[in-house]
Amino acid sequence: MKIAIFGAGSTGCYLAGELKLANLDVSIICRPRIKTSITDNGGIRLTDYQGLEQRVMPDALITDVNELSCLNDVEKGSNHSSPIFEVIFVTLKCHQLPNIIDDLLAISDENSAIILMQNGIGSLEIFEQALAKTKATRQVYQGITTFNVLQQDNATFHKGTEGGFIFESCPQTKAIETAIEAAFVTNTDTATSNTGTNISCTLASDMTTIINGKLLLNLNNALNAICDVPIKQQFTQRKTRKLLAMAMKEWLNVCKQAKHPLAQFTKVKPALLPLILSMPDILFTILAKQMLAIDPHARSSMWQDIQAKRPTEVDFLNGAVVKLGLKHQVATPVNSAIVEGIKQLEQGETVSIDDIYRMIRA
Repeated sequence: MKIAIFGAGSTGCYLAGELKLANLDVSIICRPRIKTSITDNGGIRLTDYQGLEQRVMPDALITDVNELSCLNDVEKGSNHSSPIFEVIFVTLKCHQLPNIIDDLLAISDENSAIILMQNGIGSLEIFEQALAKTKATRQVYQGITTFNVLQQDNATFHKGTEGGFIFESCPQTKAIETAIEAAFVTNTDTATSNTGTNISCTLASDMTTIINGKLLLNLNNALNAICDVPIKQQFTQRKTRKLLAMAMKEWLNVCKQAKHPLAQFTKVKPALLPLILSMPDILFTILAKQMLAIDPHARSSMWQDIQAKRPTEVDFLNGAVVKLGLKHQVATPVNSAIVEGIKQLEQGETVSIDDIYRMIRA
């Protein structure tokens, strides 16, 4: 089974690395900059907060999909009828999805599994609308990354928080899960030094509940970008934690009104997170150690986007809360202010947590 990671950046390269550790055939479709970095450094270097240290080389590093589509045409003209890739993980941002439909169609067919790995709410609808315009059919599934990945120098991708990959269950992802489980058993003797439980994926049939629960945690992405400090340091600031707690309450209220269940990703129920975040520093520090393991250097993907002057996915995170709040008549002034703050950062303006509080009061 040939697997492609389409639009491999931080998360995509980490996913590619884990799949290679499971001895799968993995190709990366990426920007020339990513390809050069991986090639010059002898592969993708995976590290994490538990001491993981591995370097793996993908089976192929691709920057031009047109070359692949030409090869596919040749193969289909012979005795081969299969696509180049049976599984394609799409790790681009939501707003980029409509622009890649033709490329994805060129390297897949109706038997391929296209798995959308975007944060937030809206990627599936955007992709299906764009796909419908082509009159083509594809098997489209969803997946999420429940941990933070920070891209570093020398093709290093660092997992900064606990968690794993979750894929929608289908025949292709079941095969991937089997390969990962087999790789973990094979590496048991060296688990403490290089792999441990770091190679992991979970399959799910109800991705909506999982995505709703993950959004609750992703509401911090924007605040981390505004704070411009590591997440662990950010959580020492009660003023910022209370802001996150208010943003989370709004999403919980929207879900309650819309009757949308949320999956649980921390050791406490989603409804309790705002209460814990609002606690005094001493109490929060004690409880936080039991809730979620996090690296001192971890930062959000939105912080990385702001630093690189790239458009963010705030419209599909905090913006989704605002949109669904309007639909279900739930007030969302905190998330509205956070969205406005990120839009200002995208324009090169300076925004602080105090500015967000002022927007809310206004």
